Amino acid sequence: MTLFRPFIRVVAATIGLAALPCDAQQAETIALQFMTFPLVMEPLKVELLVGEGKTMELQVPSNELGPIVRVPLMSNLVFGEAVTKADGKPEFKVYGQGKPLAAPKQLILLLRKGPDMSAGFEVRAIACDIDAFGGGKILFVNAAKIDIGGNAGNVKFALKPGAHTVVKPGLEANGRLSHVKLYYSRDGSPIPFFSSMWPVAKHYRGLVFFYHDPNNANKIRIHSFRDFLEGDG
Repeated sequence: MTLFRPFIRVVAATIGLAALPCDAQQAETIALQFMTFPLVMEPLKVELLVGEGKTMELQVPSNELGPIVRVPLMSNLVFGEAVTKADGKPEFKVYGQGKPLAAPKQLILLLRKGPDMSAGFEVRAIACDIDAFGGGKILFVNAAKIDIGGNAGNVKFALKPGAHTVVKPGLEANGRLSHVKLYYSRDGSPIPFFSSMWPVAKHYRGLVFFYHDPNNANKIRIHSFRDFLEGDG
């Protein structure tokens, strides 16, 4: 009989949680997706503290949004790695931390300072529900060290290094394309470096990152991709 007591307690706790309304369960958690930058070919591993001595391992990509995970409501998002010190005691090495938003769905950007997570990174939270960042919108992130500006479908924006913004560009007469012009700042003057027609549609949203070419510090590059939404977005 003793052998079954732990199992009975776990089942009872699970049944109790399942009996709660779905809204009540979600009110105690937030939905997060993760991305890292600069670009890497394979997702990078990092751990997120989700409780006292508890971590969640994440595989964070840079060419798409990571899967949605639900975590407890927290006042601070702390990322790093659980290790064992020389004396055998556990330790959590912090690589980056930042504040989440008061939003139920968030995209968490991990802007690395080096090739690996262990080099440290800045943490940026962006509301990514449909109202804040839905179909037909573009997220611009300035991961370069100079000011970036632009005009997306007659919507102007300007970004300091490390800043981001979400834009809903106007469309051309055909209703599918938006004219995008981009500039960088040199001695306070805007220098054009990109001009093109970009497709825009309500069933996907765009993500655009600006960064310095690792082989040429004077050259600005663009990394972009689309995140397709379920249904009409």
